[in-house]
Amino acid sequence: MSTSFPEGIREFLAVVEAHSFSKAAEQLNISRARVSQIISRLEKDLGVQLLYRSTRSLSLSPAGETFYQLARQGVEQLEHAVLSAQNAHSSIGGQIRINSVGGLFGEEILAPILIRFMNENPKVEIELSFSSTREDLIESQYDLVVRMGTLSNSNLIGRKLTSYTNYLVASPTYFDSMPKLNSPKDLLDHTLINGSVKRWSFTHISSKEKYELPVQGKLKCSNGHVVKLATLEGTGISRQPSYYVKQDIQSGRLIVLLPDWQLPNSDVTLLYPQSRNISLRVKALVHYLVEAFNIKAE
Repeated sequence: MSTSFPEGIREFLAVVEAHSFSKAAEQLNISRARVSQIISRLEKDLGVQLLYRSTRSLSLSPAGETFYQLARQGVEQLEHAVLSAQNAHSSIGGQIRINSVGGLFGEEILAPILIRFMNENPKVEIELSFSSTREDLIESQYDLVVRMGTLSNSNLIGRKLTSYTNYLVASPTYFDSMPKLNSPKDLLDHTLINGSVKRWSFTHISSKEKYELPVQGKLKCSNGHVVKLATLEGTGISRQPSYYVKQDIQSGRLIVLLPDWQLPNSDVTLLYPQSRNISLRVKALVHYLVEAFNIKAE
């Protein structure tokens, strides 16, 4: 028994990933009203509400979240099949310029994946930069940009690669002469080490109480290696992503503070232009990166 697929999936994915009907309409080169009409018809065909709409916000319903995840996977598999067919008749080659967040992530997580991609596609050349160029310059300088954390509004397509848990950590020796820490407010009486995030946001696991702390660090440095070193030496308390401190927490060199309070995760997003004329080599690398990070997460 065959199954007919409803129309509007492409438009639905565009709305969800752009977080806006207007931006999705621009990407698809149709009117906002037309996009809204298509999504409404899709919901009617499926018999379920996919999106919650208001004048100020747009969010997925539980059914919409499931539909989005499965639809995105299906589209990615279809695109991968198309790429595989194209690659069978044409070898991928040429230069790809990439700008990425650096540090441990860029050097030890992203770079090995890019090197494997080059080894599997010998005609590809990659220029990798860890400079702090704004992502809105991508169209004039880079084919792909990898960013971590909250992104500013842009005219770029964003694909989430992975997400890392953030921890509040300190060396056991730090507390030898420091007051006890019971809540985020107590951090005002402690020595802090600040990286690139200027405000630390906390949410209590049980009560959902929120607290935001403007960070005045004794040491301010955007280099994660330096922040971690200072933390290990007992200089103060820092906020660190799991890939930096996981082994040190397991070994006891660092302890997790305020375990009842959560810090927001750091999302890693791949950004590229909306142009429909993206080269085959860039499309291939996008799919390669998405697949590689999916494997890491399993």
